[in-house]
Amino acid sequence: MSASRDHVLLVGMMGAGKTTIGARLAAAMGRPYLDSDLQVERATGMTVPEIFETRGEAAFRREETAALRAALSSDRPAVVAVAGGAVLDDGNRSLLARSGTVVWLRARPETLVARLGSGAGRVLVQPDPAAAVPRLVEQRYPLYEGLASVSVDVDDRAPDDVVELVRAALVRDVRVELGDRSYDVRVGPGARRDLAGLLPSRARRAAVVTQAGVGVAVEPGIDSVRIEVPPGERAKSMATVEWVCRELARAGMTRHDVVVAVGGGVVTDLAGFAASCYHRGVDVVHVSTTLLGQVDASIGGKTGVNLPEGKNLVGAFWQPHAVVCDTDTLASLPAREWRSGLGEMAKYAFLGLDDLDVLPLAEQVARCVTLKAAIVAQDERESGRRAVLNYGHTLAHALEAAGLAVGSGEAGAAGGGRPEPAEPMRHGEAVAVGLVFAARLARRLGRIDGARVARHLEVVERYGLPSTLPDGVSPAELVELMGRDKKATDGLTFVLDGARGVEVVPGVEPAAVLDALAETAAEVAA
Repeated sequence: MSASRDHVLLVGMMGAGKTTIGARLAAAMGRPYLDSDLQVERATGMTVPEIFETRGEAAFRREETAALRAALSSDRPAVVAVAGGAVLDDGNRSLLARSGTVVWLRARPETLVARLGSGAGRVLVQPDPAAAVPRLVEQRYPLYEGLASVSVDVDDRAPDDVVELVRAALVRDVRVELGDRSYDVRVGPGARRDLAGLLPSRARRAAVVTQAGVGVAVEPGIDSVRIEVPPGERAKSMATVEWVCRELARAGMTRHDVVVAVGGGVVTDLAGFAASCYHRGVDVVHVSTTLLGQVDASIGGKTGVNLPEGKNLVGAFWQPHAVVCDTDTLASLPAREWRSGLGEMAKYAFLGLDDLDVLPLAEQVARCVTLKAAIVAQDERESGRRAVLNYGHTLAHALEAAGLAVGSGEAGAAGGGRPEPAEPMRHGEAVAVGLVFAARLARRLGRIDGARVARHLEVVERYGLPSTLPDGVSPAELVELMGRDKKATDGLTFVLDGARGVEVVPGVEPAAVLDALAETAAEVAA
């Protein structure tokens, strides 16, 4: 993974408490703590006043920028106390805006003056802090305000109280509006610490369904049992659903208790389906721990398992009671799992979210959730508009059914007696290829032009995803598998781009599909 976009970046004036609050916030969140002023001092072997005195403010600002860039280059999310004047530089502001959530610790000038006292060690407020502070406030506060997505007033508050206010402000709720079945999706770093408050009030016990490799601990706040399902996509089977339901029964779970699914799309699909069946339906709360799950799979109530004949062919619409998308859980995702989520994000570029890759991570997730929530609210049961969320998925699911791609966390399982690929595609990688294929098919059907196809290639490549079919493809087999897709009610059916945007197109001729597949495969040799 590249540099994290999920840092918590504390900005504000000297005396606002960035150092004290930053260290305590990092400890509370279990993150590294970095102070850009301290980074400058370590890099130069000089104190900040010494740099000002011997080398001047311009030299300090250069060191400040270098320290900030170094601090934000880590792929591990951190809490960073940003030097008060770093925001004066246009490049620094741009870097901060795309590196995480910027939190302004806001204080009244009189609070700052009182805290700074004589201003010892603070070069820019000498010789008269009472006169200097208002001048700096006038210069910097508009920059802080324009940059920060969260502002917390620190006047008359103890540091620990400010820490709690910041933690609360870092998460947000996105509402999925479905009448009396509406629910919130809580998004942000540390969101899973709110799990206990998101469970249904009637629940007395929780069954935490997860997989061994997930490695994310949760605290439901009530008596709980743990049910561990097999690793990878192989867990999504009718046999596993039966086993989970029997485990629920053996644990004495009642219809008033709750299932808590902790994991990626495999776990939320499987646990959600088991919850829909057990006692004819019990509450489920999803704690999604993968990028793919947070931006797509855990939202909207689709649950299901696979059959040998195809992916997700047995399932139910069963809306969760709540969803938790803790972006902290994404920091340790393997690179291939991360890429799998990027495939879903590439899809959203053609559904109206074309600027995701320049946003902080928590904002990327929140925007995807917001768009999907709006679509689900319009069409819960996929009888119309919701089908656009399957853009790129018809081919992706066929590749998975053929054993040429795998779902989240699976090691691969070849179908039809075919040797297992050495590096099978992940679900999101298959979706990326599916997007390019769908664009080429749409062009052959006269729905879009070559420039629009090029745009699909550009987006997929911008996310670092594949755009060509894997080796070992049988076009005829893929066409057969795509004919079994759940959308296929009138011959081969695809979600395709066009003048009216992305929409479902039934009755596509197999010859056009084969030609588009050949074009997508031919690029390998190009």
